[in-house]
Amino acid sequence: MILGRFAQTLKEQNWTTILVEFVLLVAGVFLGIQAANWNEQRAEDVKAKAYLTRIHVNLQADLESIRRRETMWGQVIAYGKGAIRYAETGELVEGSAWKIVLAFYQSSQLWQWVTSDSTYQEMRSGGELGLIRDQGLRDALSQYYLENGSGTAYLFMLQPEYRKIVRGLTPSVVADHIWAKCWQQPNPSEQYLLNCDSPVSEAQAQAVLAGYLEDPGLLKELRFWVANQGVALNLIQNYNPLLKDMLARGKPEPPQ
Repeated sequence: MILGRFAQTLKEQNWTTILVEFVLLVAGVFLGIQAANWNEQRAEDVKAKAYLTRIHVNLQADLESIRRRETMWGQVIAYGKGAIRYAETGELVEGSAWKIVLAFYQSSQLWQWVTSDSTYQEMRSGGELGLIRDQGLRDALSQYYLENGSGTAYLFMLQPEYRKIVRGLTPSVVADHIWAKCWQQPNPSEQYLLNCDSPVSEAQAQAVLAGYLEDPGLLKELRFWVANQGVALNLIQNYNPLLKDMLARGKPEPPQ
């Protein structure tokens, strides 16, 4: 409509009207572009907020899963050191052969860990990391996810040879009892190592220990596994301050 009037005015050479019509035309185009840009920006803001909310949930899940692994990995290391001490010195835990059998077995437990990176990988593959406008947060997320994916993840996913050796040497009555009474998994995101009474006599427990120590590779592999768990525990603990900082930076705004 404006273009039609503008063309007609040009034919009539009404310069005042031409100027007014031209200004209206330019203003209309400008406002249309601005409205389109505003709508596009608003859509991006909504998408960015949704992504940040999901990333926040992922980071919180990682922080909680790290806390649980700190507990369990610490137990595995303690059990392993008790078993190694017995192998090297003959020292029993509280004078009990059963507690040493339990230490050998529980030190074979593992609980692997990977980051909850689904949202970050979705944004990365879609070329939408720029929606995170906080450069510091974007850099921290990149460091956290890419380092864990390519640099240290193998430490958190290792399945030790010791696990296969000690479980192959453990009588079924002992292994079944440990799984029934000395280990608990209330849900997939939780598991606990527990102390428990012995299903066998002290003499039988001592015989199990003798079988363990007769294997030429068991002690070497146990030392390796305990050392690896120690390194993994130190590394995973280093993620705590980074996660807390990212959670503070990327905290979703409360609903209006």
